[in-house]
Amino acid sequence: MKKYIICSFCGLLVMTGAYIFSYQKLSRSSYEDYSGAESYVEVTAREETVKSTARLIMETYNAQDQTLSRKETTMPAMYLGLTRTGVLEKLDSYMDDLSISDLENGLVSFDLMYFSPDCLMLRKTYQPDEDFHKYYIKLSKGCITVYYSDKKTVYEYTDININALPADVAADVIGGMEIKDEKQLYDFLETYSS
Repeated sequence: MKKYIICSFCGLLVMTGAYIFSYQKLSRSSYEDYSGAESYVEVTAREETVKSTARLIMETYNAQDQTLSRKETTMPAMYLGLTRTGVLEKLDSYMDDLSISDLENGLVSFDLMYFSPDCLMLRKTYQPDEDFHKYYIKLSKGCITVYYSDKKTVYEYTDININALPADVAADVIGGMEIKDEKQLYDFLETYSS
């Protein structure tokens, strides 16, 4: 019986040793398989994005008279799914291509005041310019063309030929002439129309 117990004990030791050896070898080879430079997976935190249920708080600040107004609306589709960086890029893009209305009102900045997936707070800051010129006149194909102050949006094409203008006025038009408001524009056009 002693021989049987000793043989069983030795057999158990051999099996335990074999199990430990094979487990270590399997663990090492698995680690080497997954730790190679080509087979790793990088885990990154997902940035928060604007949800479809989010609110938009739009502030308008007039720097001249220091007034602030606030309006809350549902989130427009253009901001949905954007990260904080995406929203900032949208605002920069907006400032690069201002509307005529924003130009006339003197928009100087469009800022992100608060960001979360559930709420955006944006602020447009206006600094109205008393010397703002609403129109811009320049020569196009031998005739006068009236543009808005952005100098690319056409307000009106005219048939006033550059040769019909006095030399000093023609020089101003060729160089680009700013007109303050509609009254000054219509006075100019009436004076030089045929």
